[in-house]
Amino acid sequence: MTDELRQALHGVGITPVTPFSTDLTRVDVGGLGANLEYILERGARLLYPCGNTGEFTSLSLDEWSTVVETTIAVAAGRAAVVPGIGHGYTAAREMLQRAASLGAAGALVMPPHPTYLADAGLIAHSAGLADEDALPLVVYKRGGWPSSDGIIELVNQVPVAGVKDGETDVSAFARYVSASPSGVVWTCGTAERYAPFFATAGARGFTSGLANVAPHLSLDMQQALEREDIATALELRERCLPFEELRARHGSANNVAAVKTALDARGLAGGRVRPPMRDLDEPTAAEVHGMVAAWF
Repeated sequence: MTDELRQALHGVGITPVTPFSTDLTRVDVGGLGANLEYILERGARLLYPCGNTGEFTSLSLDEWSTVVETTIAVAAGRAAVVPGIGHGYTAAREMLQRAASLGAAGALVMPPHPTYLADAGLIAHSAGLADEDALPLVVYKRGGWPSSDGIIELVNQVPVAGVKDGETDVSAFARYVSASPSGVVWTCGTAERYAPFFATAGARGFTSGLANVAPHLSLDMQQALEREDIATALELRERCLPFEELRARHGSANNVAAVKTALDARGLAGGRVRPPMRDLDEPTAAEVHGMVAAWF
């Protein structure tokens, strides 16, 4: 299963949104299934349900299980399903066990958010999950944790399949790649805006929220990067850039709401985000609708 995951990491990892009922009280399972079928039919081969774009922190454990189970059922072997796991150590272990029992291909270790953090603690957190010996792990580096030295120490001590780097320091990324064991697959976690640059530093794939709506743009970019056609990859980046910059406004407060609005514009299941995130205002939503129209 580890080899299956490593192979999938050499591509575009799509983080599906989690659509909710209008009153935000439940997961819209039907809408989720339709969204997943849309991207699978268009070539999705790696799915990260319950990631940041999937509003991981707003899901109860039962909702998390529903999203993961639905994703695995709809994917039906067409894509590797790697759900986000996290919160505290005990919750992460429970999620890991559930993901394994449901048939996931691996698990994405989401960044923990306790008050006090240390590299040694994060390494122990990952090592404890790896000791479960249930699923191969992808570690999500974000917000400076682990630190630059800590992530190198982690991949050399803990048997992980890959790392999703959600930061923007290409030079540091190149150092991580060169200092890690050969079996670790490094991916760009900052989407189309940075993917061409991270590819030159050793990234084998990248993750995307935009691909919920326009997977052809993301998959075409990955194919261009694989054949080292940087010019085409940069042209595709320019097509994606206005949307990615809109998502990054207000300290990335628009991030998930923009993807959900884009899904609505495409006739798919987007809907509202749960607090403390916020929905887009009308002028910004209109911008998104215009961008989606230009993609197709």
